[in-house]
Amino acid sequence: MKKRLFIAVFSFFAFLAQAQDKEIKLGDVLKINSIPEATFQHIELPKKNIIIKRGGVPDYKTVHNNEVVVTKLTTNHEGEQMATLKRKDGRNFFVSFPLITANVTRAIAEEEISY
Repeated sequence: MKKRLFIAVFSFFAFLAQAQDKEIKLGDVLKINSIPEATFQHIELPKKNIIIKRGGVPDYKTVHNNEVVVTKLTTNHEGEQMATLKRKDGRNFFVSFPLITANVTRAIAEEEISY
């Protein structure tokens, strides 16, 4: 019984230590996951009317499974990391937006973005 308890506690702390190592740095490559709902909660994408006004194509499915590079990092007042992202292949989002922003702390927790 003691061995099982020891293994469970050790596994918990090993998992906790591993979760803390995932700090986002400049130049990291992340992947935007495809999510079942049509809206992302923690990735700030422009609205359809703004995309159309700037001459873009308002198809949010084109964002799914894109690899993005972190170009700028900031920390908000709650201590969460905010990142500016650009596509790894150099193309623009929706044909007319070169950069988007995201709260990467919450987006990773909600599995909108992955490593």
